[in-house]
Amino acid sequence: MRRLRFRPGVEAAVLLVGFSGSLACARAQGLMDIPSPTDTKAVTTERSLQLNVMINESPVNLIGSFQLRPDGSLAATPQELREIGLIPIDNAIGTDGLIRLDRLPGVSYRVDEANQMVRITAPDAARAPHIIDVRPQTGGYVAPQRSYGGVLNYTLFASSDGAFWRYLRSFQGLSGAFDGRVFSPYGTFSQSAIASTASPELGGLTRLDSSWAYSDTESLITYRGGDTISGGLSWTRSVRLGGVQVQTNFALRPDLVTLPIPALSGSAAVPSTLDVYTQNVKTYTGSVPAGPFQVTNLPIATGAGTASVVLNDALGRQIVTTLPFYVSSQLLKEGLYDFSAELGFARRFYGIESNNYDARPVGSASLRYGLTNWLTLEGHAEGGAGLSNGGVGAAFSLGALGAASLAVAGSQVGDRAGGLFNASLEMSFWGASLYVRTQRTFGNYDDIASVTAPILDPKFGNSSFFSALVPKALDQVTFSMPLPFERSNLNLSYTQLESALGDRNRIVGLSFSRNFFRDSTIFATAFKDIDDHRSFGVFAGISVPFGNDVTVSTGVQSGPTGTSVVTDAMKSERLETGSYGARVRDAEGSTPNRSATASYRASFGRVEAGVQQYGSNTRATAQIDGSIAFAGGGVFFGNRIDDAFAVVNAGAPNVAVQYENRPVGVTDSRGLLLVPYLNSYQKNKISIDPRNLPVDADVPRTREVVVPADRSGVVVNFGISETPKAALVTFTDGKGKPLAVGAQGHLESGKQTFVIGYDGQGYVQGLTDQNIAAIDLPDGGSCRAAFGYAPKPGEQVAIKDVVCE
Repeated sequence: MRRLRFRPGVEAAVLLVGFSGSLACARAQGLMDIPSPTDTKAVTTERSLQLNVMINESPVNLIGSFQLRPDGSLAATPQELREIGLIPIDNAIGTDGLIRLDRLPGVSYRVDEANQMVRITAPDAARAPHIIDVRPQTGGYVAPQRSYGGVLNYTLFASSDGAFWRYLRSFQGLSGAFDGRVFSPYGTFSQSAIASTASPELGGLTRLDSSWAYSDTESLITYRGGDTISGGLSWTRSVRLGGVQVQTNFALRPDLVTLPIPALSGSAAVPSTLDVYTQNVKTYTGSVPAGPFQVTNLPIATGAGTASVVLNDALGRQIVTTLPFYVSSQLLKEGLYDFSAELGFARRFYGIESNNYDARPVGSASLRYGLTNWLTLEGHAEGGAGLSNGGVGAAFSLGALGAASLAVAGSQVGDRAGGLFNASLEMSFWGASLYVRTQRTFGNYDDIASVTAPILDPKFGNSSFFSALVPKALDQVTFSMPLPFERSNLNLSYTQLESALGDRNRIVGLSFSRNFFRDSTIFATAFKDIDDHRSFGVFAGISVPFGNDVTVSTGVQSGPTGTSVVTDAMKSERLETGSYGARVRDAEGSTPNRSATASYRASFGRVEAGVQQYGSNTRATAQIDGSIAFAGGGVFFGNRIDDAFAVVNAGAPNVAVQYENRPVGVTDSRGLLLVPYLNSYQKNKISIDPRNLPVDADVPRTREVVVPADRSGVVVNFGISETPKAALVTFTDGKGKPLAVGAQGHLESGKQTFVIGYDGQGYVQGLTDQNIAAIDLPDGGSCRAAFGYAPKPGEQVAIKDVVCE
C-alpha cells in the first residue's frame, strides 16, 4: 500500500485508464450505459489502475493497486484489500489469486474518473476493523546482551546461647549458604551449596544444585542440564531431577501477551476521538476514522474488571460502550503453546545429602495449547521406574464470570492401577471472588514422586518419615468479598487434605481488614483445624504507618499455648547504599518473647544483628549477605545478586546512580558502581546525576537502557571523560563582530564538528596545542581561525576573541 502520493509516470497512466475504468465499473454495477464489446472504445484488455480509495465517502488516505478486467470488473490482491480496509473472502478469489470487488458481500464501487479515485460502499461486516493497540509502546523487542563473567552470592549466619558478653563461650556455630554462577554467550552454569559447623549430623558442606542453562529468545525455549525441577500442570506434582530439560520460557519476551486479553469493538459513523478506560482509569486517548474499529491489548491484569470505550465526534455526541471481562492465568492466547519435557533420575533427600539419586531413569512431558481464546487444552505423561502415567485436561472461559478447568489421569505400576480427577472454578461476581478446587484419586494412583521417593529416612532409623503417595482427597475453597463500609475486605478459606494413609486435616480460616486514616489498617485473622480441637489461632490488631518507612502495629494473639499481647515497630530498608532498618518486637503472655534487630546496607553487602529473649533463654545472632561479581575485567563486592546486575562506569567518583529512577548508590574512587537489582531479558533503565561531575567533564549521555541475558552482568559505560580536551571558544569576524548563530565548523585536524551559538560561542572538542577551525557561514561564505589550547584541570577552558577570516 502507498500513502496518498503519486510516483513519476503514475499520473499519466491513471489519466489514460481512468475514464475507461469508470465506465467499466459503472457497467458492472448498472450505474450507466456502457458501449458494447464490439465498440472500438470498449475495454478489451486488462489494465492496472492506481486509485485513491474512499470508503463510504471517507478517505482512506491510501492509493490502491487494482486490475481492470475486460468484463469491466475491478480486482485486487487479498493483501491489498486488507490494507485499504476490506475483508477478503476465500470464495471470491479467482484462479489468478485476485479478488473481484463485486463478489464481496454488500460491496459496491464506482471509479471517479475526474478525481482518479474509487468510491467504495461497504457495510461494517465487510470492512476490516481499524486496529487500535493501547499497549504502551516501549520500543519493541531488544535482543539481550550476552557477556562473560561470574557471581558468588553468600549468606553467613552465626548464633549463640546467652547474652552478647557470653558470646564466645556459648557460640553455637557458623552456617552459610552459597550460590555461584558463571555466565557467557553459551549459557549460564550455576552451583549452590550450604555449609554448617553447628551439628555433626547435618554439618559440613552439602551440595544443592548444579546446572547449566541456555535460553533461545527466538524460539522462546530454555535448555537445561544437571539438577532441575520438572514442569507440570495444576493437577500434577513436580519433582527434582538430575538430567536434561527442554521448556517453553515466555519470560524471555516480556513484550509478548500470552493471555487471551478481551478486545473492544465498535463502529464510528464519522471520524471521532476515542478514550479507553480500564477499571475506571483512563489508559488511552486517540483518534479513530469512520468505520469499524477494534481496541486490543488492554492494560489489564488477571481477574475481573470492566473496560469502557468513549467515542466523541465533532458535534459533541458521545457514545459509551462498557465490557465486563475476566482474565485467567489458566488460559493461553489462541495459537500459543507451552510445554516442558525432562528426562533424568529423581533426586532424594535434597538439602540433606549431596548426591542421592534414584537409580532408575524417569521422564515426563507437559503441554498446554491455546486452541481458542476461550479453550486451552492440556496433556501430561510420565514414565520410568515401572510407572506409566498419562492424563488430559482443559481450561475454558466462562465469559465475564470466570474460568474453569477439568482433568483426568490414570497410572499403572505393575499390578497397581488408579485414576485421578481434578476440577477447579474461579469466578467473580458483585465485587466478590470465589476459587474452588477439588481433587480425588481412585484405586492406587501413582506418579514419579510416589514411586521414587523413599518412605523411610535412613538418617533417623526406621521411623516413618513422610508419605509420598498422592493424597486421596484435596479440597480448597477461598472466598473474598468487599464489605458495605469503605475500604474493607473479608476473606474465608477452607482446606481439606486426606493423605493416602487416611490421615485427614480440615482447616477453616477467616480474615478481615479495613484501611482508614492515612493508610492505617485494622485486621483480624483466625484459623481452626476441625479435626484437632487443640489446633486454633486468633490474631487481631492495628497497623499504623508513620512515614520515613516506619510502621508500628499492635494486637492480641491467642492459641493453644495461651494469649499474648504483641507490639511490633519496624523501619524498612531501602535499596540504596547507606540505608538502614530496625525492628523491635515484644510479645507478653505466659511465655515472654522479645527481640530486637538492626540492619545496614553497605556497599559491600547487608549486615544484620539481633538479640532474642524467649522465656528465660536468650540468643544473639549475626548475619551478612553479599556478593562477589566478576565483570568487565574487574572484581566487585556488593549486595546479593539474585538475578542480573550492571557495573556502571560513570567516569568520575561520587556520581549518584539511579535504577528505574530510584537511587542505588554513588560511584567509588574509580568511578564505578555495582547495581545488583536488574531483571533478565527486561529493559532496565540506569541513569546518573551529572551534578557532582567536574565542571570540565564531557557528558555524552546520562541515561542508558540495558537488557541483560540470563542472570548475567552488563557494563554500562556512560563515556564520561574528565579531560575531554574541549573549550568554549568565542569566534568573531575581522571587524570584531561575533559570528552568526547557526554557523557550522570543524577542526581541520580531525572530524570533530561544532555549531556556533549566541555571542559567537561554540563548544569545540578534540583540541590540541594548536588548532585550525574551518567555519561555514549561514550566508554561504566561509572562514578559517587559528588558536591555541591549554587544559586547566577542574575548570571550563574559555578562549575568547578568536578571529575567523
